Formats: sequence, C-alpha cells, structure tokens
Amino acid sequence: MKQRLHKARHGAMLPSLALLVTLLTLAACASSPVIQLYDGPERAESDITVVRVPETLEILNINGQRPAGVNTLFSSGYKDLHLTPGNYQIVAFYKEIWYPDSTSSHVVLRSEPVVYDITGKAGEAFTLTYATPGNMREAETLARDFSGWSENRATGQRTATRASGMARPGLISNLTSGAAEPAAETVAPAQAARDTSPQNDDVETLDMLKVWWSQANPEERRAFLRWVAE
Repeated sequence: MKQRLHKARHGAMLPSLALLVTLLTLAACASSPVIQLYDGPERAESDITVVRVPETLEILNINGQRPAGVNTLFSSGYKDLHLTPGNYQIVAFYKEIWYPDSTSSHVVLRSEPVVYDITGKAGEAFTLTYATPGNMREAETLARDFSGWSENRATGQRTATRASGMARPGLISNLTSGAAEPAAETVAPAQAARDTSPQNDDVETLDMLKVWWSQANPEERRAFLRWVAE
C-alpha cells in the first residue's frame, strides 16, 4: 500500500515539475537584455551610452547606487545597460559556475570587486570584459586576482579596471542588502571623470561610503555613527 501511495505521489509531482520547467523556460525567453537606467521614455541608441555586461559579471553598484534589474536569475548571456552619456564607475565582480568533471557537483568561482570606468558620449557603446578562462584552473587563477577592461566597441579603445577597495558581499548579505536601501531605477552620470577633476576623489569616496552603508548591518551602522560622534 505504501509503495503504491509513493508511486501515486511521484506521478502527481511529474506534471507539476514539467509545468515549473516550462514556466521557467518561458520566463528566461521573455527576459529582456536591455536595462534602462535613465528617466523618461525610451531614447534612440544614438542619444545614449550603451554598456554591455556579460552574465559572468555581477554588478554591485554604479556611481555608488545599486541599480534595479541588473543582476537577474535568468540571462541571455549579457545585459545592455542604457545610460545617459557621461562618466560612470561600475563596481562588479566575476562569478561563474564550473563543473570539475562529469561526476562532480558544480563549483561557483567568485572574485573580489573591481571598478570599470566608462566615459561615454551619445551613440557610443562599450563592453565590460576580461580574459576569458579556457578551463577551470585558469578560472580559479582569474578569480583569485581578477582584472579586466572596458572596451569601446567602435574604436577598440580599452580602459583597464582598477581596485575597488571593497570586499565582495557574502551570499546572505547579497540576498538581504536590498532591505536596507531600495534599488535605484535610474543612475545619473558622475559630474567629472575620475582623473580630470580635483574634487573627484571626494566624490568617489562619498560613493563608496554610500555603498558600504547600504551593505552594513544595523550593528555596524550603530558602531560607525558612534565613531563619527567621537
């Protein structure tokens, strides 16, 4: 009797699993690779700056803001960020799933965050990239000391990444960080390029402080406020 009941339950689960797989597949297909991060109606690409982000890069913040909809469960291989022309510091880290062999479970490799600098004019398009590893050993080396570059897709000009001075948040803090500060629907360009303005270091420091504050837990925030008040 128990065996028949187990088989019946197992059979009842199969349609549900099949339905779930179908729904997930449809969601993946419907997922748009375009993320609009400016106010107002959609603009022509000749009026904006487009930044292509591969699915193996996870964005922590752009100009100190955590953008909405950039890191999603489903991906078509990349996301295109549509931005107002200007200067952007995109903090991102490498994250990729690898399988050591056909019998082993998967391994998720993650790096520490770096900064991709973009100075985009209207109509320009860039790609955030890095030296793609050919195997898991190369990927492990890459994750330990990650670097890459942003590339102008028209001219081929490259700008190397730089250290962010930030630690990659853990999985739990990644899932809960949104509770402290809502994600930004739009991201404004920085006022000046990092290496051309004497006030730029202050702007960048403020941006980093905003990010650290959004990722801090209540106890860390109280300790910081006590330190400021001293």
